[in-house]
Amino acid sequence: MNELTKKIYSNQRLTPEEAVTLFDWNLIELGRAADYRRKLATPGPEVGFVLDRIINYTNICQAGCLFCAYHARGGIVAPYELSIDEILRKVEELVAAGGTQVMLQGGLHPHYTLDTYTSLLRIIKKRYPEIYLHSFSPAEVVNIALNANMTFHRVISALKEAGLDSMPGASDLLVDRIRQKVSPNKMTTAQWQEVMRALQRNGMHSTATMTYGMGETPQERIQHLAVIRQTQDETGILKAFIPWSFSPHGTRMEEVIPATGMDYLKIVAIARIFLDNIQYIQAGWLTEGLDLAQVALTMGANDMGGILTEEVVVKATGIQTETTLQQMVQIIKNAGRTPVQRDSLYRVIRSYH
Repeated sequence: MNELTKKIYSNQRLTPEEAVTLFDWNLIELGRAADYRRKLATPGPEVGFVLDRIINYTNICQAGCLFCAYHARGGIVAPYELSIDEILRKVEELVAAGGTQVMLQGGLHPHYTLDTYTSLLRIIKKRYPEIYLHSFSPAEVVNIALNANMTFHRVISALKEAGLDSMPGASDLLVDRIRQKVSPNKMTTAQWQEVMRALQRNGMHSTATMTYGMGETPQERIQHLAVIRQTQDETGILKAFIPWSFSPHGTRMEEVIPATGMDYLKIVAIARIFLDNIQYIQAGWLTEGLDLAQVALTMGANDMGGILTEEVVVKATGIQTETTLQQMVQIIKNAGRTPVQRDSLYRVIRSYH
């Protein structure tokens, strides 16, 4: 057993330089090591999922990211804005289906102000106080704050007061060399970290995502994970890590060769080993497909995310993966794990033995 293997199995923290070498490991050995670290993070066999709904309330966005096929200028989906009645109808459908969480997702709309967001939150919470709003994004916070000359802390405080419960940590790739190429109009890595600090000061939690396969090096993939690990060391608010591969179809980066399933499984496993301070890693069934997500459960992942997901951003790139509660339960069982429905704070609501 070499020194790096000893470090992994003795639950020691890896350096970024050590983590980069894991990309060269045999996939089976890497998966075995990641599953060992997963058992240290969550000793039981449970794999959770939440009944949620993504509501993409507009696709009008001035960011114009090269990797996005969904924003209005992408030319694939016509510009639109949902009315408040349309949004409430979608929430009502979720409640009727037994769902518990709503993810309101939009873009950097040029005319939306803080009042736009707070009014929407208040209306939804007044009608459906039981629904957990895990919504918006750090990029939207930065956009609101810069347009209104407000601090991130003040923006988040106002959103919380209006009914926001937590915020997804949509982070794309936290490598400014890549961000300058593919999303120069969005926030910087430092601004993402500042939003996380502001969430922490407001007593709110978040997550961290990773969109890989946009021309980054293995070192830059680890650089992204290192930013997340350091941010979690500092704030402790990141409940989960969610990686997914960039799908180039329909974007302005169609020349990029798509990442493989092998790439995905290695990212999941390496993230589990390197991110020693994040308890949950989601298997990305929406982007990677149900079969690959099931394999990921043996390689460090221990959560399946949301399953009543009305998702349109990924679909704009041509990927369409859907599932039902029954399918999700069976997929988890067939991976040798115990399915559990959870809430947004990862507390078990129901177990499926």
